[in-house]
Amino acid sequence: MKDPNARLLDNELAFKSLFEHATISILVTDENGDINLVNPNAEKLFGYAKEELTGKPIELLIPESLKDKHRQYRQQYFKEPKARPMGLGKDLFARDKNGRTFPVEISLGYYKLGTKKMAVAFITDVSERKKAEEILRSSEETTRLIMNSALDAIVCIDTNGCITVWNPQAEKIFGWTESEVKGRRLSETIIPEQYRALHEAGLKRYLTTRQHTVINKLIEITALNSNGKEFPIELTIIPMRQKDNDFFCAFIRDITERREAEYRQNEFAENLKQKNIELEQFAYVASHDLQEPLRTVSGFVELLKRHYKDQADENVTKYINYITDASDRMRRLVQDLLEYSRLGRERILESIDCNAMVQDVLSDLTMAIQESQAVIHIGRLPVISGYTTEMKQLFQNLISNSLKFRKPGDPPVIDLSVSPKDDHWTFKITDNGIGIDEKYWDRIFIIFQRLHTKNEYDGTGIGLAHCKKITELHNGKIWVDSTPGKGSTFYFTVRKRSSDVWK
Repeated sequence: MKDPNARLLDNELAFKSLFEHATISILVTDENGDINLVNPNAEKLFGYAKEELTGKPIELLIPESLKDKHRQYRQQYFKEPKARPMGLGKDLFARDKNGRTFPVEISLGYYKLGTKKMAVAFITDVSERKKAEEILRSSEETTRLIMNSALDAIVCIDTNGCITVWNPQAEKIFGWTESEVKGRRLSETIIPEQYRALHEAGLKRYLTTRQHTVINKLIEITALNSNGKEFPIELTIIPMRQKDNDFFCAFIRDITERREAEYRQNEFAENLKQKNIELEQFAYVASHDLQEPLRTVSGFVELLKRHYKDQADENVTKYINYITDASDRMRRLVQDLLEYSRLGRERILESIDCNAMVQDVLSDLTMAIQESQAVIHIGRLPVISGYTTEMKQLFQNLISNSLKFRKPGDPPVIDLSVSPKDDHWTFKITDNGIGIDEKYWDRIFIIFQRLHTKNEYDGTGIGLAHCKKITELHNGKIWVDSTPGKGSTFYFTVRKRSSDVWK
């Protein structure tokens, strides 16, 4: 039989080994609150060596604001000591050597050493757990906030197809409160009868095979509200998993107003298209038919000229010249109107080498270029897809305008270049001409709008209206930036296509 003293020695060695190697922090105090024993893990936790703590009051490790309360708790504990968690249901805090306060959990044990009452405190730093709990609480609160403030209806169902989540926007869209629908089958609540079998079959197929046709996709379908009215919705269904449980969340948006707006827009666009066709037909017919009486007027004016050419009545000659000039202007107006109405009537996309086209335009404008002594710089231009006749007219109108609206005595200097963008080409034509006041920048693109009298600059005021219509035919736009007396820069864009290249 083993000697009792030997067994006692073995127990002491076992306790010492357990005390020294425990992964939890352990402190032993007497009933006066003085620290008697400190294990290595407690040294690490509080940042003190055991020599610094031994004999010191336990309140050294308590935040200043809690020391008085701790003394009361300690004194009360030693009146009726027993093993139990300390501060159950309360937030406990400790303080390390550097003054850091951190949350802890403490379990207390009790034993007697001779006549002395001793308390054993098992201390766990729960800082990381508290942070995780706070993050979880914050996440849950954020989720509730998102659910409640979402503009979309959010409806979740379990694997049985029963509603588990029904946010305020769902109440607004469908007309049922959460308490009215929670636990009800989705298919019997908001899904129209013609789709119910598909819904049930799709749910069953996904749970069995994970195959699906609508999961994680934006789809448009109809739904039912509390009054049984069917209305269009936009829907995305997302499968989710939480604590080994599968469920599905649907994000739903009522698109009734959007559908109605699209219908009105389509109806308006169709009406506008028809009106434009009618207007172009009217312009074509009117301008075509007006040419006949103009030819008659011009013919009789020519007869009058011949009849009175040998007479000396200056007034008659002057009046005849007035009629001739007016007839010529009217003929040009009618011709321009006829050309305007014809723009885009025969739309055949062709490959256009802008370099060659601009050279053709310059060749046509040779007389005007030589008379004005113009200097024209042409940059590298692309090959684009467009309507050949219209594009040539666009370049010709803009270049001839730069030649026409020059400052007296100053030869025109014209630069033409292009910049490639992601989905379009931006052309730029700059001159040193008379410029345009900013208040007229929009007006100049309106048909028959002129900023100068016919005596100052010839023309009908329709050239830039042509340019605007041509750029719109090419899914582009045109605008101007100008300073009076310093010149103008006209920009226009043309939609870029896959076949377009730099020459």
